[in-house]
Amino acid sequence: MRPLGITLLGIYQILRGALGLLFGLSLMLFTGVAAKLASLAAEGNAVERILHGFGRLAGLGILVFALLHILAGFGLLKMQNWGRLLTLLLSAIGLVILLPVLVASFGLPLIFAAINAISIFYLAMPPIKRVFHSGRPALRAAA
Repeated sequence: MRPLGITLLGIYQILRGALGLLFGLSLMLFTGVAAKLASLAAEGNAVERILHGFGRLAGLGILVFALLHILAGFGLLKMQNWGRLLTLLLSAIGLVILLPVLVASFGLPLIFAAINAISIFYLAMPPIKRVFHSGRPALRAAA
């Protein structure tokens, strides 16, 4: 049986990934429009190429992280240890990324940092680690 905390973390990772997908796709779409408008205002193509390239690169990066969050969420829901490890990694990365923002502001970044920290603490607890490892058959020593 899956603990409630694992279920909640799995759903959170999937929702976080879905929102990341929407944000990444909209970033890619709207930077193309913004690049066209900047190009018209600057009367040149260099600005358009720079903005469009940056938007695509940033959007693709966000899409990759969003897909990883969705994958981690499904891994948690299926009680796979790789899902737990991927969630630990993504939460640690998210916490490191949010640290500079926390110095300057509070509010929503503080909530996301707290969720990341709680996720790391919860998934690293020995009883939770045992739950993920208990589903695997014991390794037999070669005789």
